[in-house]
Amino acid sequence: MKHYGIIAALFLAQLGYAGEIIDRVAATAGQQIVTMSAVLRQMRLESLASGTPFRDTEENRRKAASRLVDQGIVLREIELSRYVQPTLAEAEAALELYLKDTRQEKGKFIEQVAIAGFTEDEFLRDLQWRLSVSRFVDYRFSAGVQVTEEEVQSYYQKEFAARQKAISPAAPLPPLEEVRERVLRIVTLTKTNSSMEQWLARMREQLGVRYFDKAFRVGVPER
Repeated sequence: MKHYGIIAALFLAQLGYAGEIIDRVAATAGQQIVTMSAVLRQMRLESLASGTPFRDTEENRRKAASRLVDQGIVLREIELSRYVQPTLAEAEAALELYLKDTRQEKGKFIEQVAIAGFTEDEFLRDLQWRLSVSRFVDYRFSAGVQVTEEEVQSYYQKEFAARQKAISPAAPLPPLEEVRERVLRIVTLTKTNSSMEQWLARMREQLGVRYFDKAFRVGVPER
């Protein structure tokens, strides 16, 4: 999805992984508890969504735990704001669009979902949550974002020009007016994500987020 890599299914039932008994607390944030089973589940969901192999490493465990903490914060905000969440039908439409864009057959993709340990319904509900967060970010943070002409010019002359040169070294840089809308969207998204990250940082501090290092060590037996 387009917003920030914090999106997954907090509300789905926790599942074990590869036959292990996993119940260790990985992190806490206020009254929220993130278990190791939820962390590994999150990693498998992200692997499915990104199409990348599942890699159980200490670094990936820590990143997944951090995203789950952030998701809990966002979920609480959504509930407090009484934001109307997308329907399951909208999630199904989003999946169809994703499969079309990536040229994948639905049957084969669902097979991969099952191999990863999920049902189609579970994956769709995770996707429904991703859509909900994406739209909530637009509602909560994008509305107040303003982009100046100076910011558009600066991004175009620096980041955009550098990216275009890296992609097509010999091609001339398109005039700003031809790509203005694209540049504006990128700058707006960057500022939106920055606003959200600042808000999350404040919330993490208020909640006193704590991580338990031993939980992230791969191969350490549960006790």
